[in-house]
Parts: sequence; C-alpha cells; structure tokens
Amino acid sequence: MKRLYLLLLAAWGVPLLAGAQGIAGDWQGSLDLGAMKLALVLHVSQEADGRYVTRMDSPDQGAKDIPVARTTFDGRRFAIEDDAMRLAFEGELRGDTLAGTFRQNGLNVPLAFMRGAIERRRPQEPVPPCPYRSGEVTFANDGAGITLAGTFTLPQGAGPFPAVVLVSGSGPQNRDEELLGHRPFLVLADRLTRAGIAVLRYDDRGVGASEGVYGEASLHDFADDAAAAMAWLCRQPDVDPQRVGIVGHSEGAMIAYMLAGACGDADFVVAMAGPAVSGRAFLAAQRHLIGEAMGAPEEVLRQNDRVSEAILDLCCRYEPEFIEAHADSLAQTLLPPDFRDDPQSLDQIRAGLFQCISPEMRSLADYDPDDYLPKIACPVLAVVGNRDLQVPPSVVVEPLRRSVPASVPLTIEVFEGLNHLFQHCETGLPAEYGEIEETMAPEVMTAIAEWIVAVPAAE
Repeated sequence: MKRLYLLLLAAWGVPLLAGAQGIAGDWQGSLDLGAMKLALVLHVSQEADGRYVTRMDSPDQGAKDIPVARTTFDGRRFAIEDDAMRLAFEGELRGDTLAGTFRQNGLNVPLAFMRGAIERRRPQEPVPPCPYRSGEVTFANDGAGITLAGTFTLPQGAGPFPAVVLVSGSGPQNRDEELLGHRPFLVLADRLTRAGIAVLRYDDRGVGASEGVYGEASLHDFADDAAAAMAWLCRQPDVDPQRVGIVGHSEGAMIAYMLAGACGDADFVVAMAGPAVSGRAFLAAQRHLIGEAMGAPEEVLRQNDRVSEAILDLCCRYEPEFIEAHADSLAQTLLPPDFRDDPQSLDQIRAGLFQCISPEMRSLADYDPDDYLPKIACPVLAVVGNRDLQVPPSVVVEPLRRSVPASVPLTIEVFEGLNHLFQHCETGLPAEYGEIEETMAPEVMTAIAEWIVAVPAAE
C-alpha cells in the first residue's frame, strides 16, 4: 500500500490530545500515527439523569481529565465530540472492545479501545525527599509582558554553584519536558542538582503556570524567554554568575546556540541532539530517516520529500490566513496523482499545512545556523545518540566542527544505541519512546554533569 510520510516536526510536537452492554468505566487505546503511537484513556460515567459524560487522558502528553463536550451511547454505538479540540471518536461496543475512528484536525485514524487504564513505569523519576532544595519560582520576560513559572533546584551546602537553565524541544512543553509518559527534565534536573549544579526548568509560555500564548510565538520569542530565565538565574545569591549556562534539547539546543551566538549570554552550552544545519536541512534528514526506518521504498521517500518541501514553500510564501482559507484547494494541488483517491493522504497534507503555518514552524524553516554558530565564544558540549532519527549525528557532528570557531572549546560525544530522547532503544523510531521504561541513559546525564562541573568560570 502506498503511503505518505509527512513528518514535518519533531514527533512529540504533534498537537494531539488527541445501557445494554455497560459503557461506563475506563477505556485505553493507542493512536497509531505511523512514526509514533500515543496512548489515550477515556473515563466514561453516567449521570443520575441518564446522560453520559467523558473525560479524557493523554498520558504520553501529560494531559489528564480533559472534559469532552458531548457523549452519546445507544447500547451499541458510542461517540464523543468536542468542537473546541476539533476532536471526535465514533465506535461500536463489542464486549470489552470499543472499535471505531478517531478524528482531529484533519486526521482520520482507526482506533480501538480496551477496558482498563494505562500504567507507565518510570523507575528513574526521583522520589521525595530529595537531598537538595527545591522551590517554585516565577520570572518576567519584560519585553513580552509575560511571567513564566518554573522550579529551581539548589544543592545543599554553601554556594555559589554553577547553574543551568533547561530549554525544551519543539511543541508546548511543561517544565519537566513531559512527553509520552516521560519527564526527561525532571530526571535530568535531579541528576544535575545531586552533582552540585543549580537548575532552573520552566513551563513554556502558555503552558502550565506560565503566561503567554504558545501558538503565537517563534524561535526568537522562545529565545527571549530563555534569556529571561538566565537573567533571573544570574541574580540568585547561591549561583556563581560566572558559571551560568544553557542545557537545550533538540529545538532547545538551537535556542541555546542562538543566545550564545547572538547575545553572548551563556558561559557555556550543552546541546542535546541539537541540529547544526539549517532548519529545512535537518527536517529533511529527519523525514527521510524515519520514513526509511518505517519501511518506505526510496521512490515513496522522494515523492514525500517533494510534497513536504512544497508544503514548507507555501507556508513560507503566504500568510497563515491565506493558507487557512484555502487549505482544501491547496492540499488538492499538492496531492500526487497516485493518491488522488486517498482521503487519508489528503488529510495528511491538510494537517501538514496547518502545522506549518505556526510562527514556530515558519521560524524553524527559516533557521540559519551561520547566523549564530560562528559567533559562539563559550565552551560547548554537544551530545547525540547514534540511533537518533529526528536529529541524526550527520546534522550535528561535522556541521558543528565546521561552524564553531577553532578557538572555542568544543566537545562532541556520540552515544551508542540511544535515540532522540537519549534512551537505549531498538530502532530509534518515535513509536518506541513511550514504551521504553528508561527516561534518559545514565551515562549521558553523568557526562553532562561532569563536563559542567569541570567548565572553568568565565573571565
């Protein structure tokens, strides 16, 4: 069967939340998006007046108890619908199985639920009490007129301590970078603080307790938020103001390069899976590698490259309002002839257009590392997994060596057997992320902690 593989963003940025026989109770399902799988849980209850009510969890995205506007059940057919989320599911109850179709934002995907809730084991998450101080904090981005919220962890004992700001990857992330049931920044912050490093991690704008609107922000806006976090960190009495750096993951690493190159704000940078090529170049590499790992023939990969690049071209050429108003007709023009009768492929292209008109995606497509990397003057540690299909070593190692000035202390480590989240893995595909119990390989966290502790104070 022919298939389109329109993988335009890092996989966790996909914006999904996505009587007779009894329907009340918990139902679990797995939404198969090709490159990844997302767990969904429905909590269905019946009110005293007979009405059904549904609340939904997306465990892999850290979302719980989301109220769904409408629920209907006639003893066999079950349906939920919510206009605000542009979401719907309709299925048929057969014993302990609820099979049907899930729809959201142009996607139309088969989905089956089974009775029961989902439990995730995450053995690396810290269990209080922890041997360090931790507190909730806020800081202002005065230029944007917003206040951001986060958690500040501080080692026991007398400072001043080296300190880092953690900057998350693409898509709206909370301070723990929570995704697919994992909380990588919670685990990393715990490890770094135990090693004697102060850590500030914060909710992206518009997420959690932070103000602002995520969907209206570009990479430059996120860089401003990270700069405000660093400024706050430098003012803390137990922090060494000459040893304040940024640890960025994926898109967060790009933001770290932006700050270090454009502003010189960082005393050091740790780039975790941070591309050192243009935005469009690393997106193309990501798309090709994931499609290849999913078994797509080379001819299909080339065709999908053409479609994806055409989508990016349109979204960079026209204003978002134009794309939104003409999404259906534009999707038809981009659809390859062999897919003209395939509504799922049309839905994919339409969803790709909506995804690419966001300020984040437009700025990502325009990102040019030559604006930042040659201007970096502080020490840099770059780490990447050799099974990373989203930001492969090919867009990290040699491009960094070519672009960062020879005078800059540059350390690059490629870790064997690790994926984009720095988990030990089998294939590197995003579909594995949530199924792996490990949140982050210990050797990566140790390497980062030891390197930061050894970095000399800025002159």
